[in-house]
Amino acid sequence: MKFKKTARQTTLVVDNLSPFTPDIALCLDKLEASYIQRSFSSLTNVTINSNDDNNSSTYNYKDYSQNPGDNVYVNNKSKDLGDNANYDKKNNHHSRVNVNNNTNYINNTNNINNNLSCDKVILSGRRMNDREINIVNSRIIRQCFENNIPLLGICYGAEILALTLGGTISKMDMPVQDTISLKVSKPGSLISANMKTLLVYESHRYCVAKLPEDFESLASSIHCEHEIFSHKEKKLFGTQFHPEKSGADGLNLLSKFLSI
Repeated sequence: MKFKKTARQTTLVVDNLSPFTPDIALCLDKLEASYIQRSFSSLTNVTINSNDDNNSSTYNYKDYSQNPGDNVYVNNKSKDLGDNANYDKKNNHHSRVNVNNNTNYINNTNNINNNLSCDKVILSGRRMNDREINIVNSRIIRQCFENNIPLLGICYGAEILALTLGGTISKMDMPVQDTISLKVSKPGSLISANMKTLLVYESHRYCVAKLPEDFESLASSIHCEHEIFSHKEKKLFGTQFHPEKSGADGLNLLSKFLSI
């Protein structure tokens, strides 16, 4: 399968200590994309700016940076979700983790500027529940929303996207770690018009239960109702699965995101 080359833009990959972050980098290398990979911890005080002159807007989002409570996500032993966590009846999530050396990314963690310009943002999954990861990712999501920067949240990244903007998550009856089939309900920016199903890799035990206002579901599975979702107007997307581990269908989705 041939993938369309995108204009030379810079994508920020936020590594939330996911073992699959190297796979995101490999996919971006295949697509000949220009990107910056940063650990979440290096972005604590960084302001994300768009390389384009877009208009900003306001939104009633959850401010985890000001009052995170007992973490956005909680572990299985605790039922105290804190004041700002929208949790749907059950418990909370965890993703996957690790860092990498790759040829096509820049990892500047030593000399950090308080402003970082990029054209797009990808939020990785994560392995462990961590308050700082939640705060940093929620802050980046708000900045992308306000500055009209396209954002793709993967697994945990999708869940924190939903939580930050007013959605909820729930614990699944059984965790899933397998390649599964998705049913496309609405083709869009990330899904070709002729695609009815997708084969993707999932590895999680929590999923988005309720979408935030102005978001819509694009694909579902027997495990999760909102496998792919997006904002109706802004270029904000979430995938419950890992496109970086999903072969041709996942690479095609990433290619389309880079082309937005």
